[in-house]
Amino acid sequence: MSARDPGLAFTDGALQFEAWSDKLWDPMGRDVVAAAVLQPGEKVLDACCGTGAATIPAALAVGPSGTVDGVDISTGLLRIAAANLAERGIINTTLTEADVTEWRGHRTFDAVLCSYSMFFFADMEAGVEHLASMLRPGGRIVTSTWIEGALEPFAGRILEAAIKERPRLAGVVPAVNQNMARVASVEALSMWLEERGLEDVSVSTHPLTLTVDDAMAWNLVMGSGWRTLLPRDPEAISRVRRDFIRSVGPLIEMNSDAMIATASVPRRNH
Repeated sequence: MSARDPGLAFTDGALQFEAWSDKLWDPMGRDVVAAAVLQPGEKVLDACCGTGAATIPAALAVGPSGTVDGVDISTGLLRIAAANLAERGIINTTLTEADVTEWRGHRTFDAVLCSYSMFFFADMEAGVEHLASMLRPGGRIVTSTWIEGALEPFAGRILEAAIKERPRLAGVVPAVNQNMARVASVEALSMWLEERGLEDVSVSTHPLTLTVDDAMAWNLVMGSGWRTLLPRDPEAISRVRRDFIRSVGPLIEMNSDAMIATASVPRRNH
């Protein structure tokens, strides 16, 4: 596995990822679950479940008669998710380490959740269509992603700092960024989901600005897909960190505007 593989990056940065849970991942996970309007007894797939930001509220929403499958490619994130579930005594949830775009469970789901992750799929179209294929007729999929302009000025600053150590990055737009850009507005995301054969598409916006210090800013770099931009040499990473922190300053406001989309697969009697 490449050192720049996202699964390994999220495992190496699992603790830094979790450091952002209270500020960002957990609130958005709760919003994704709220948008899914889960009912007691339902069967739910949390695709790319991370440390359980949506898994936990989903498990509580469906109750003991329901089930949640949390699937993620990162061993490190799943370890934290398992601890978070155990701490709350949640026993209706199964965690699986797998590429969810190739995984198929033993059940048909009422709802699929996919928070801030579909843009990591090697083939975003095929990946989301695969998730939808695991839904019962009329089942729903809920996904969250970033609005155009979100994650700035972080994204530009970390790329600038990384390019100094890895000049080959200059002028290269990573596939993840290309995917995000294709669904970065309400209109684009709605149309994209309809093109996947989904119905009843609805997209809501969730404006958010977070103020963080330089330590939290670096945690976000180390605990996210941005980690894949970093050089392998520890001294070079230190230089990237120094340049990045110098560019963002001791306190920074980060645009964290997001969208949550809900859609359903067609019912058979259509």
